[in-house]
Amino acid sequence: MKWRSFITVLTLTISTFTVHAKSSEWFTKIMASKEQGVLQHTAKEEPKTRHHGFFREHGLILFYASQCPHCHLFAPILKSWAVQNEVEILPLAFDNQPLPEFPNFLPATTEWINAAFQGKPITYPALFVVNPKTKMLFPVGFGSMTQDELNYRMEHLIPKITSYERSGVML
Repeated sequence: MKWRSFITVLTLTISTFTVHAKSSEWFTKIMASKEQGVLQHTAKEEPKTRHHGFFREHGLILFYASQCPHCHLFAPILKSWAVQNEVEILPLAFDNQPLPEFPNFLPATTEWINAAFQGKPITYPALFVVNPKTKMLFPVGFGSMTQDELNYRMEHLIPKITSYERSGVML
């Protein structure tokens, strides 16, 4: 029963918490336009070819801190899920340090933080779906999740995002 209440609250949150993020293309132009003057700390990986239609035009943004135990717990789960689903992740570090699963990262700048959290309390790990073409962020979850929880949320969130992007109305 608590799970259903949480999903209901999450759905309501998503409908009111859609925010804009500066970006143009997922991992190339997004960095140039958004993070001018900030160098990426390691070389970029080449994007994979995605088979899932949704993730051809969307990616994930992970906010984390390298000393956060919940971030360390969630990172391998998210990395595994992303590899299985051929999804790109943009990791943004609050403390300017990498996680073992995400050696390629950018600092979580004020601009990114404001776009994602909109003045609300910052909690991490925080995961968002991003559509670089529309410059929209959609919250997936805050805190660590299991693989099953992540699958469940994405299965229910993707149709809602798709519907919203087509019609402007969240299911």
